[in-house]
Amino acid sequence: MDNDNLNSISNDLYMLLLSLNKRVFNHDEMIKSCNLPPSHVKALFYLIHNGPRAISQIGNDLSISKPNMTPIIDKLVAEGFINRFQDPNDRRVIRVEPTETAREFLREQETKLKSRLLERISPLSDEDLEELDKCISSLSKILLKI
Repeated sequence: MDNDNLNSISNDLYMLLLSLNKRVFNHDEMIKSCNLPPSHVKALFYLIHNGPRAISQIGNDLSISKPNMTPIIDKLVAEGFINRFQDPNDRRVIRVEPTETAREFLREQETKLKSRLLERISPLSDEDLEELDKCISSLSKILLKI
């Protein structure tokens, strides 16, 4: 495929992502409902999916500076979402891990998001829903190859 077509597809995919973000997910509503800033939720999500990590590694992987990581971690510890502990192999390194409270919190947020999605798609016609289902299936298969 030539570069013009690749650029067009890339642009269309980008616009689709922006549209999904704008039309389906209301960030202001989501932020109000979870009482945590997006950076904190991002750190929690990262820990749930990657397991215990050094604070510096979380900052590097999420592109959050070390001075900004400290208050994020402090707040998450204070809220009972993560535990701090010394790395058993290097006592200079502080690691953090998610608590069951964090897991439950993210399950609740996932339930809210799915409920919001259901509200958004339920007015669609059966034909539109069938087409959406086919498109999601096709897009998912293709994205797994990236």
